[in-house]
Amino acid sequence: MEDKKIFRLALFTAIFGLVGMIVSANYVMPQTVQIKDMNRGMLDKEVSVEGLVTGVSQSQKGGTYFLDLMDGTGKTKVVIFDSVASEIQKTNITPQNFINRRVKIDGKVTEYQGSLEVVLKDASSLKIVA
Repeated sequence: MEDKKIFRLALFTAIFGLVGMIVSANYVMPQTVQIKDMNRGMLDKEVSVEGLVTGVSQSQKGGTYFLDLMDGTGKTKVVIFDSVASEIQKTNITPQNFINRRVKIDGKVTEYQGSLEVVLKDASSLKIVA
């Protein structure tokens, strides 16, 4: 009889824990970092970076955009792939609109040709701060 109670309690706790994790997963915020603190240990991790966009360039094929982001501690590139750029442009904003604007970016730290960069997750992960 006691084993059934323990089993039910364990089952209830496991289900409650899983439901809690699923519900709270949308509210977990990426780690806020300064550019100088980004390192290879953060590869493939979600981060949040805020800074001034000092330049915008486009890939030769035309779909991907690169923002030069500076936060006073360093500089990095933010990569906006074609699918995300299309989402942004649906709101009548082009990546060039971000030049000389302070933005907050949520994305994944990646490495390209020896340099760390942040890949924008989706259109809602780029916000104009000022």
